[in-house]
Amino acid sequence: MKIRLSIILSILFAAILVSCNDKTNEFGRIDQLDDGLAAPSPVTVTDVRSISGGCIIKVRIPDDKNIKGVVATYIRNGEEVNSKISRYVDTLRVEGFADTEEHTVEVCSFNVNEDKSEPVIVQFKPNIPAIRTVKPTIFASAGGVKIRIEGNTDKSDLAVCLLRDADMSDVDKSVSDTKWVEVTTLFTASDSIVLTRRGIEPVQAIFGVYVRDRWGNVSDTTKAVLTPLQEIQIPKKGFKYYDPGDDNCFSITSEASIYPVTGLWDGSGTSTTYCFLAIGKCPIPCWLTIDLGVTVELSRIATLPRIGYNIWSDAHPRDFEFWGSMNPSGQKGSGEHGFDDTWFCLGKFRQFKPSGYNEDGSVGTITVEDRDYFNHGNDFELNNEEYPHAFDHLRYLRIVFVDTFSTFEMPDATEAAGVQFGEITPWGQVINK
Repeated sequence: MKIRLSIILSILFAAILVSCNDKTNEFGRIDQLDDGLAAPSPVTVTDVRSISGGCIIKVRIPDDKNIKGVVATYIRNGEEVNSKISRYVDTLRVEGFADTEEHTVEVCSFNVNEDKSEPVIVQFKPNIPAIRTVKPTIFASAGGVKIRIEGNTDKSDLAVCLLRDADMSDVDKSVSDTKWVEVTTLFTASDSIVLTRRGIEPVQAIFGVYVRDRWGNVSDTTKAVLTPLQEIQIPKKGFKYYDPGDDNCFSITSEASIYPVTGLWDGSGTSTTYCFLAIGKCPIPCWLTIDLGVTVELSRIATLPRIGYNIWSDAHPRDFEFWGSMNPSGQKGSGEHGFDDTWFCLGKFRQFKPSGYNEDGSVGTITVEDRDYFNHGNDFELNNEEYPHAFDHLRYLRIVFVDTFSTFEMPDATEAAGVQFGEITPWGQVINK
């Protein structure tokens, strides 16, 4: 019994020693409180640089082992806000202002007890925030509306809020008197992008749009009276591969493969596996032709990649062209790509990258928005101002793969390229069956 009691007392004594050591500042754990700590030394502010809606403050931290970190304290939208960094970082970001007025920031070091040093006072004027530099415009589109965002020069994270009011009794009513119903909220950090909201009935209504930053600041609301254009998805049940005699995209007719040309319209575009893959030595550019089975007038062409597979690289198409014909001859001609005059160009497009390509055209950094955008595919809107025949009637749709990400990086590979593609979905109107 005495031995057992002695063991218990030894364990308790050891625990007390460990607890005491935990509270020491010089040799113990830094995250424990110590009532005997002195207030830390103040930092030195070495630089202040204004940014959109805020500023960046550079500091030099003194050689004081009592310092755990640095905090900037300021008033934003009537509330006190703190921005903290550890002692191993020298840059504070002060953000979220909706104006360009002068603001005051107190910069202090702090210790493990959250005791602060004497403050260093910093005054700055933010650059114009994104909610004021961005000028959204809204216009009717096939199946809905489109919102063009320009002027987000700092590539700030923005929410783009689309509104609608079906009451057309007074189209001149003020924004504040309009009975808005929120249609959707879209998100972007791109400096220039066109966002689309489909599935809106083709009925005239008042539409509005504003942008909101992640601190809740909002822009003015832009208003427009619009009528979305009517469109349908062209039924794919009549699609089939058709070679007039001049298609040059090899390895596309084998139905035994899980990557046949019919994978372009079989509805499996959301799959990571079932897609179209031309594995032969395709020249670049190369093309293939689809018989839509009906005469159509197209408004846009939606595409999906081979989702999630080597995105922004490999054999994914980088540059596209779409051509149409009512009755292709299959003969060589004197037009672009050697096409004859039975073909007309619907549009030329590049895979859009929200964060932008490098100046030399290389992909560069891939952001989360880039990844999501790539995997959700493209919506190529046809435009008869730039391409006069974009809305001409057609039955045969030709896809031209002008460049892939591989052939852009390796121009010598253009005579032996592969092409992979997920799904193609034309939208518009069926003229006759």
